[in-house]
This record gives sequence, C-alpha cells and structure tokens, in this order.
Amino acid sequence: MQVKAKRCFFGVRASVIMLASWMLLSTPAWSAEVETIDWSSISDASPRLFYPGQSSYQWLRSDEHKKASNETKSGEACLQCHKGEQKSLGGILVVENRLEPDPIEDKEGYKRLKVRAAHDATYLYLRFSWKSDGDRVGDQGTFMRFDGTEWSWYGNHRQHEAVIDEEQPAIYPDRLGIMMGDSQVPIYSEQGCWLTCHEALVGMPDEADEDEVAEHPVISQLYKDFGIINRYVRKYLPGSRSEGTDWDAVKTADELKALRNEGGFLDLIIWDAALTNPGGFAADFNVLEMKQVDAGKSPLLPNGKMLAGPALMFDSAKLGYSVLTEADLDDASKSKYLVVGSSTVPVSGTFKEGDILPAHIIDKTAADGSAMDVDYARGTWEDGTYTLVMRRKLDTGHPEDDLIMQPGGIYSFSFSIHDNATGKRAHLVSFPVTVSIGPGTADIQAATLP
Repeated sequence: MQVKAKRCFFGVRASVIMLASWMLLSTPAWSAEVETIDWSSISDASPRLFYPGQSSYQWLRSDEHKKASNETKSGEACLQCHKGEQKSLGGILVVENRLEPDPIEDKEGYKRLKVRAAHDATYLYLRFSWKSDGDRVGDQGTFMRFDGTEWSWYGNHRQHEAVIDEEQPAIYPDRLGIMMGDSQVPIYSEQGCWLTCHEALVGMPDEADEDEVAEHPVISQLYKDFGIINRYVRKYLPGSRSEGTDWDAVKTADELKALRNEGGFLDLIIWDAALTNPGGFAADFNVLEMKQVDAGKSPLLPNGKMLAGPALMFDSAKLGYSVLTEADLDDASKSKYLVVGSSTVPVSGTFKEGDILPAHIIDKTAADGSAMDVDYARGTWEDGTYTLVMRRKLDTGHPEDDLIMQPGGIYSFSFSIHDNATGKRAHLVSFPVTVSIGPGTADIQAATLP
C-alpha cells in the first residue's frame, strides 16, 4: 500500500516569507560568535542518510539479517558490511518489502547532509544544509480542532491511520535530529541509533499494547506533568532493561541512576521547523530508559491540557484573529505558532465548530535548566534546501543528561531527517560518524576558532 499526502499547502515563496518574518519576530538576537563565523572557510563533510524501514536492534541480531546477525551480536560496526551501500539500502527499504509494509509514495530513500563544525573554548557550532523532499517549508506542527463539543487532533504524519483513511490532513513538521554519545554507551560508535530502536516501539512490527504501556509504572509517566497518559514505547537503550531488551523490563531507579552517573545514556538534540525554530532554539532530550526531555523546564510545552482544552490562543488585538480555520492553514499571512510574549493571550470566550489552534506553545520566558541548553538554533528554507545553524556548550554543566565534550575529544554522532510530513520511523538516518573537537582523526573535524 502506498501512503500518499492528502493536502496541498500554500506556495513556496509565501512559505519562505512567512518563515523568515516569524523568525524576525520571535528569535533572540544572534550571538556575536555565530554572526562572525566564516563558514565558507570551514570544510564540510557529507554523511550519507538512508531510509531504514522497520529494521531494529532485534532485527539486526536475528537470522533475517542474513549473513550478519552474528557479526552484529559481537558488536561489529555496521559499516564493516555496508560502507558505501547506503544509497542502495535506502532504495531497497523505502518501497514495499519485508521491512516496510506501508511505504510512502515518492519518498526519497537517500540523501547527503552537509555538515560544517567549529568550536571555541565554550561552544560547539554546527551548520547543516540538506535538500528537502517537500515542495514547501515543513513549518506546521500538530493542531487541535473543536468539533462543537470537544477538541481532537487535527493533522498527523503520512503513515498515520487517520491520514491514510483521509480523516486528517498530512500535517507534520520537518526536523533534524542529532544523537551523541561516547564509549560509556557500549557499541554506540559501531551501530549508532539502532541501539535505541526496538520492535515494541510505535510504528514497529511488535508495537506494544497501548493499555499495557499506559499501566506501566515507569513508561506511562512520560507526559504525566502535562495531563497526558503515555501509550507508546519510545526510544530506549538495551542497557536500561533487566531482561534482555523487553520494553517493560525497566531496571530499578537506583540502577538507572548509576548508569546515568556513569554517562551511560545518549544525548539527543531535535530541531523542528514548527515547534522550535520560531523560538530560535532546539529541543534537548536524552535516551536511557526512554526518550525524555532533559531536566528543567522546556520552552516547548503543550497548549494547556491539549485535548482537554487549550490554555492559550492568538492575540486578536495584535493579529486580527484569535483562532485559525482550515482555510487559514493555506494563508501565509497568518501565524501558525503560539509564541508567549509575542502572539498569545489566555483563552477567553467560546469556540465554534471548526476552530483550530496549535497543540503546542513556545515559552522561552519560563525555560530553564538542562532542557534549555541548545539555546540557539535557526533554520531557513529556500528553493527546497534547508540551512540550519546551532550552538551548544561543550560542557553544559549537566552531566546527568548531556554529553560533556572538551577540546581534543572525539565523539560519535548520528543524524536523522524527517521531512514532507513524515514522522516516527519514516526518517532517513546515518550510520554513526566521529566528530573531533579540534584537529583529530575523525569524519567531521570542528575547526578551532580564534
């Protein structure tokens, strides 16, 4: 079955104008360090990203991974067998096959990501560029729609049942992910993000039962602070489980704390064209027993209790409207983001059928702690190409959920890209690459700034 996009959006030029205008309204002033970097003087690397389908940690170690399961079990690097094969692998896996039951029509299976890196005594700076699959900027997030009685989700990724059945439009933000680790996470440098991808995850062959997840004493708590019951298994590391890699066999709190204190987790940064870019930052996660936001208060928050009802709406005194309609989503002049301090007011009055509001808000005014470590990330989209620049402190001061880096160190990074309204497993990923902070024998060398 081919999964098709079900919605047309406003024109490309209007999209670029809207994205640029909202960046000017909502992002902080650029730091002097970023403004003065001469990126043209820094050599780039081009990691190869490909479509992985439903390949997982367990699949790599099964007999189905022909002629390689034993090598994988012993910890050999994926590139031992697959160096230079990413393009052919992506082409094979992106169409209907044993690892892809629901292919997305016209989905590209391979692309190159251009990466430039630099550092000074305090920060690591990264510049990315990549060609998007979509014919427009993917800067719309998930929305809520009022049906006259209650709120429900409006828009989802292209492999979601509601989109396939044409109950919802294909609306999902484009994003870039960076997963980082070192030798404290066994075989991450060899097998990368496959350590976090398991058969029980959402969208995978043996997706865990939603009710069982909701009743689990640890996994169910993921969104508790937001009034939401988590019903899906997210990324996790094998070392966080006490019985093989079973999703529900989570180690004790003391065991997890010991792993965390030893640095036995992965750092994960996600830049999102709709949910973080309007605020000029990237979301900061970590992966151990599950993918979760770093400690502190994130600038990206649910809009109230979401389906129980929004807390904020657009400021009509500033913008001329308080809610959106379906037609407004094609109107480049209307904002699709709720940025606290710029375009929001508390909900008031009554709603009518068809009213739409963003399901998330951006609130940098209350953000603090490790969740706000990637305080600068700005991306633009033009003629089908994204350009993204971000910074992150080498030593964030938060070793409990961040990878602490230092000049002279070499670390393992993996990259992922979601675009053209794709979500969950429908991304392109890289095998792990090495990154040196300064000169070093690495795939990507961060140039030392004066």
